[in-house]
Amino acid sequence: MAAKPLILPSDILRDLTQECFTRLGLSTGDALAVADVLIDANLRGIESHGFQRVPIYMRRVSAGLAGGTERMSVSAEWGCLCRMDAHQALGPAAGVKAVDHAVTLAGTYGLGMVAVGHSTHFGPAGYYARRACAHGLVAIVASNAPKTMAPHGASEPFIGTDPVAVAIPLGRAEPFVLDMAASIVARGKIIRAAALGQPIPDGLAIDPDGRPTRDAHAALIGSVLPIGGAKGSGIALAINMLAGILADADFDDEMGSMYDDWDRPQNVGHLFLVIDPGRLEDPERSARRLESLVQRLHALRPAEGYSSVLYAGEPEAELFRSRTIAGVPIKSEELTEVSQVCAALGLHDLSERARSLLDGAEGAG
Repeated sequence: MAAKPLILPSDILRDLTQECFTRLGLSTGDALAVADVLIDANLRGIESHGFQRVPIYMRRVSAGLAGGTERMSVSAEWGCLCRMDAHQALGPAAGVKAVDHAVTLAGTYGLGMVAVGHSTHFGPAGYYARRACAHGLVAIVASNAPKTMAPHGASEPFIGTDPVAVAIPLGRAEPFVLDMAASIVARGKIIRAAALGQPIPDGLAIDPDGRPTRDAHAALIGSVLPIGGAKGSGIALAINMLAGILADADFDDEMGSMYDDWDRPQNVGHLFLVIDPGRLEDPERSARRLESLVQRLHALRPAEGYSSVLYAGEPEAELFRSRTIAGVPIKSEELTEVSQVCAALGLHDLSERARSLLDGAEGAG
């Protein structure tokens, strides 16, 4: 039986995460950006892209393969179009700067598109789309990733799970935030299952010989599968190509693995497209129409097994509110790994801090 997760206040987890990266040399702003992106994922139920990523991010920074945004620069700009070179900044720190620049461009031109190359894993794409949406803007965010997925009809990996997010402000309602990977399941969830010794459901992955598997470890050395077969495969290839040519990123099959390749930095590409809908339509009229659409959606008769009809972003927003008050569930293995990595990097006080959180939560339980 799986151990019961620990419940910790999000502020404590955010502070610990920020301190881990500050002590590794990131600026206060960059460390806060990384912490906010990761803990926001936990608050919204996306554990595979949250606190779980702290140890591998720390290892990459310590190895000199990732860092802060002090060298991040604009490499090309033409009107509302911009390409930025992250110079191996951690993806969340680079992503926050990039989407904020896209918001600024949209304020000037009505549209801003920022492509970022030479970056690293940036966490949930929805975070950045939601960040732009908070300004009343529509956002589309995507990223390519190292090859972990077999294209439709193939038995070996060639493309990444290449996520895409779309955020649309809905007036007084919660924003619509679609955040999805091109795979049936985000690979981070399989990594989490493998770390916890849990099987995965049927139909998510194949082993190295191309056979269906429920073994998370076999899936990690095999391939995850695209959502909708050829459709998910096509989405991933499109994102892969766009990130490669617009951001000057590696294509998925050329890119180094965050977990396995320690002889070179990654060159991940992110895309941030931000649109000001107020340039095309009266904002108050748009808000009324969208709110009416949501009301009609909510009024639909639920299917068997469902209590209500919701849109993308609503369940996560409700969970965010609940966990902000009640705390965030964290696996003891995650705190243990953070403690171990901090100790290995000579951050013994932070190692003890993580250990004390673990001991205190277990004692309270």
